[in-house]
Amino acid sequence: MKAFRFILVFGLAALWLPGCSTASRRPPAASAAVGVRNEAPPSRSQQVCGDTDAFAHFAAGESCFNNDDAAGALRQWEAAALADPANETLVIQIARQLLQNKENEKALALLSKSATRPNASASLMAWLARAQLHAGHPRQALASSKLAIQRQPAALDGYESQVEVFFQQKHWAKAARTLHRAERQVWANPALLLELGDLYGLYLRNQPNDAEAQTQAIAVYSRLLADFPGPSPMRDRLHKKLADLYVNSNDRTNAMKELRALIRDNPTHYPWAWFALGELACQNASLDEAAEDFANALHWDPAIEQAYYDLALVQLDLHKSREAFGTLDQARARFPKSFSSEFYTGIIHARAKNYPEAIRHFKEAEVIGLATDPSRLDPRFYFEFGAACERGHAWKQAEEYLQKCVTLAPDFAEALNYLGYMLADLGRQLPRARLLIEKAVSLEPRNGAYLDSLGWVLFKLNQPHQALPQLLKAIQCTPEPDATVLDHLGEVYLALHQTGKAVEAWKKSYSLDPNEDVKHKLERSSGGSL
Repeated sequence: MKAFRFILVFGLAALWLPGCSTASRRPPAASAAVGVRNEAPPSRSQQVCGDTDAFAHFAAGESCFNNDDAAGALRQWEAAALADPANETLVIQIARQLLQNKENEKALALLSKSATRPNASASLMAWLARAQLHAGHPRQALASSKLAIQRQPAALDGYESQVEVFFQQKHWAKAARTLHRAERQVWANPALLLELGDLYGLYLRNQPNDAEAQTQAIAVYSRLLADFPGPSPMRDRLHKKLADLYVNSNDRTNAMKELRALIRDNPTHYPWAWFALGELACQNASLDEAAEDFANALHWDPAIEQAYYDLALVQLDLHKSREAFGTLDQARARFPKSFSSEFYTGIIHARAKNYPEAIRHFKEAEVIGLATDPSRLDPRFYFEFGAACERGHAWKQAEEYLQKCVTLAPDFAEALNYLGYMLADLGRQLPRARLLIEKAVSLEPRNGAYLDSLGWVLFKLNQPHQALPQLLKAIQCTPEPDATVLDHLGEVYLALHQTGKAVEAWKKSYSLDPNEDVKHKLERSSGGSL
């Protein structure tokens, strides 16, 4: 049986931070030149007036900066920091810029000189750890991060740099232990809690199944949310972060709760939240709610292209074809032709069973994808294309595109089953079809559709005795009675000379789907009566 579904791509505004630590502690994005010009220059308060050498270099750096000589300014300020290593504020700012410019050894030399002082701060030791890590010295980086934690256990700097080391080494369990330790130390500090929550978010992007880390991150943001009872930008930010965490853990109920809270506080400011609610409503099969959410998203921001396509698909599922194609026309009028526009137009035509038109748009999407971004031609694209070809009876093309899909994604169970079932139903390449379906079943052993396919290919291979248990198991694993499975069961019973059971199966099949082919089978096997 072809188990066919379309998975909407959920696009919450997800947390993303460069590197492994929070944005406030990381170097800013690299500039086209050296990058100093992107930041304000060090202030005069960062220089030590008692050190004349440092003062001279600092002043020379200001002169370079004012003359748009970014490289010269950085060199002079680096010299000022080396001349006055006790000025940690200046040292850290210049080291950050050096690391941004990938001048790792220079950053390391500067931070190392400052760190030799017995009273070097935890923040400076944490930056030394980062420089050591970037320079390829992870053991030294780990030692420096431990020292930073020892010097100031209630600060986040040391934990953060230690997590960076573990992230780079993919020591996820150690990273989690460091995060949990930090959480116990900084719980009373709202500013540090927010940064800690972001670190948990980064960790969970690599280890999304860590339930304990998920719980801790949610607890951190929930604790902060309690400190902001009224509408505020911080409250909005916390609702977004909680929604993102709940989505990543597949907790749709709480994700929707957070998004609704965000919209309740700001009904017009967050169109993407309406869009995200629509996606979640689709996953919950709440189609009327999804249609309303997508419409709200487009009302507040008509530039959300994906919302048009998702709304059109929902409208089709609600049997509102005219509205669906009207929505599609709006999108195609507003946005230039692109891979996405052709791909989703193809999907919408396929759902409307206009397969020739769907195939035409999929072909156009493939041409655009090959010319602009071949990575868009992924397994899901070829699955949708192949399925449309199969349903449009373009068997050769269907086999070609479904094979491309399983070549790109050998464990794509739905595609394996779809291709195998198509070949079995056509009576072609039956040994190959069996192998494809058996692999799908091995990946999802209790999938009723795949078990039905296995029974059907065994029947086609003239092995009805082996087919029967697979079909009976398929019925057990199918939540609702399925006409196709019962039709196949009737064929197998007939091949086993159990005509009475065959007729019984076909009657059940016909009651679910008054199919003419099943009607003829019943008439032949039961003397003309249904």
